[in-house]
Parts: sequence; structure tokens; C-alpha cells
Amino acid sequence: MAIITVIGAGNGAHALAADCKLGGAEVRMYEFTRFNNKVKGILNSRRIKFEGIEKKHKNFKRRGTVEIDMVTYDMKEAVQGADHILISSQAQGFEETFDELAPLLEDGQTVSIFPDNFGSLILRRIMHEKGLSTKVIIAGYSSLVYGTRLTDYNNMETETDVVNVMYRENEIRVDTLPSSDFDAYLAISKEIPALDATALVRGDTVLDIGLSNVNVLLHVPAVVLNTGAIENWGIIPNVGSADAIYDIYAHGVSPCVGRVQYAFYKDQVAIAESFGVGICPVEEDVLQSRMGLIGQMMFGEDFRLPFSEPLDQNTWLPAPKGVRFNMDSRYITEDVPVGCSAVISFAEVLDVKIPVIRAMTDLSNIMMETDYCETGYGLKDFGLDGMTPDEMVEYMRTGNHS
Repeated sequence: MAIITVIGAGNGAHALAADCKLGGAEVRMYEFTRFNNKVKGILNSRRIKFEGIEKKHKNFKRRGTVEIDMVTYDMKEAVQGADHILISSQAQGFEETFDELAPLLEDGQTVSIFPDNFGSLILRRIMHEKGLSTKVIIAGYSSLVYGTRLTDYNNMETETDVVNVMYRENEIRVDTLPSSDFDAYLAISKEIPALDATALVRGDTVLDIGLSNVNVLLHVPAVVLNTGAIENWGIIPNVGSADAIYDIYAHGVSPCVGRVQYAFYKDQVAIAESFGVGICPVEEDVLQSRMGLIGQMMFGEDFRLPFSEPLDQNTWLPAPKGVRFNMDSRYITEDVPVGCSAVISFAEVLDVKIPVIRAMTDLSNIMMETDYCETGYGLKDFGLDGMTPDEMVEYMRTGNHS
């Protein structure tokens, strides 16, 4: 029985923990803080209910209520002796999380980051700066395994957290840092039950994985181009409802928005081609479908839902507990300083023209009164500053550090 540690306690972390326990692993969950957290209700019971339609066009389903083996605020306790460490937390916290995690890692462990968001580069940089030579395999994923929401937590009556899974990925893009560790990771990753029904598609470096995070190309244009509707939703007459959550797929996507999303993707492709690495394929007509890429994940490669048809929100992701969608959503506050800022830093190395990504970033900066390129991730955070493009790719593929 593999011992799996899940670092984080949000939507994805709860799903990973419950899924792995249902699949027969010993599971530990680490939460960062004793105060503003989502595990108060399960500190004693350790109970999570895994539910939802879990749509997958190959029809694998796993559901039930489990008691995981540990819920703790002590990272050392959670990590010590674990076989696999699964990271599912906000990317802006990677620096602090990995600074604490790096010296606790043990030879033979794997670290899987869902989604990577260039976190693999940050963790390797921190290990290098600390002079750590621990033999671990670090894998970065382009997305989480599921579409999921934590619908009940901190419930002191039931002492049961509830995580709802709308869909499970049929396949997911992943690479290791360095890429030369991939075959070893592929073999040992079979011990992670959360991957039982999801095929691993090998990416071409963790730059490929970062560029292949489709959340960024889906979320950022759909929010930026719908700011007025989002801010007025349920506030002024005839614009939404105070009782209904604004949803970018139900209310924000359209033929025009889909064209901007595809242009955003072409900018990402330009960066990948300039560095000579891969990127996940995205068909233009998929972004002219209301459910976009998620429709393919749920119903198969050929699925398209015309914009003339409404989204059935009865089978869609439930609204997170106590949340109203607003401009402080992670669709901007994470996807821009991480997804956009990071790729801009790579584009600048080779003077790649990415007008759409820059426009979305500039508009986000104005709307949120900040500078995400200043506060977001860049080459220095990844330990790549001072390297030539060829040296960066060589490092990501082989681990050879200039």
C-alpha cells in the first residue's frame, strides 16, 4: 500500500485525498494554517465524501465516503515516510510551500504538482539554492485530474467535508524535471490511485506543461472580456440574478470570446515553437463550442455544444460554498500573475510577439490596479535567469545546470 501525502486542502486536494483513499492507499492531508482553512470539520473525523456525476466518456466512476489516515498542520509529520507527495495549492504560495518542503524530502519520493504552473522549476531552484541533493522525482501536470468543487466544509455537525467531481480527465499532459526522469516516474506513478483511469500523455519539458495549462487561455479572456457583466451581475435590474452564480461557460463564452481564446492559444504556440518544445493541441472549432475543451474531456474528442444552446447547469460544477464570482477570482489573480506573467518572461528572451497575451495582461493590470508582471513569476523565480534559450531547454530535459 502506497503512502500518499496531499499538500493543500482546497477543491483539488480534497478530491485527490478521497480518490486515493477510495483506491486503497494510505492518505495524509497537510493544511498550511490553523486559522483560515477548510479542514476544521474533519480534524478528528478525517472524513471526506467523494460524490458527483464524475463524467468520463470511458465511464470509470469512483465514489463514497472515506476516512483518510491523517489531517495535520505539521508538514514534517505529513511528508515523513511518504511515497508520493501530491501538491494541489495556489501557485502564488509555491515559494513558501517549497521552501518548507524541500529539506523534508527523502530519497525515493515523488512530488507531483497539479497543475504545475512552473512549480517544478521553483522547487528545483530552491533545492539547488539550499544545496540539497535528495534523489526525488518531480512531475508537473498541465491540469488537475478532475473538474471539482468543495461543496461543504468546516461543518462541525456532520464532521464530513463534501467534494463534488463533475468530470475526470481521460488523459492528462505531464513531464518531469528533468525530462530524463519521465520513464521512472511513469512506472511508479501507477501507485497513485487518482491516476487509475487517466492516461498520462508525455509533454516535452515542463515549459510545454506550463504552456499547455488550458485554464489560462480559457479563463483570462472570458473574464476580461466580460468584466461589465461580472461586476453588475445580480446588482442592477435585468443583469443576472443575485441567486445565480455567474459562470464563464454558461454566461461568458461566445463566438467572439472563443476567437480571442484561440488567438491567445496561438501566442502560446509561438513561444513553444521558438523554444523548440511541444504544447498540447487545441482545435479552433473546439473554442467555438459552449463547453469548449471541457466538453471534450467529458464527452469525447468529437463533442461540440453550439453557442445557440444553453449550458445545462444541473450537470455543471456546483458553486463553491459561500462564493459570488467576482474580479478577485483566481481566474485573474492566479492565472495572470502566474500563467501570463511567466510566459511573457519566456517570450521576451527570444522577442516572440504575443500581442493577445500582453493585451489581456495589460487590461488585467489596469482593472485590478496592479502590475502582475512585476509581482508575478518570471525567469528568476524559475532559476533560469542568465541562461540562453538552449541552456534553459537543456536544463529542463537533462537537469544539466549551467
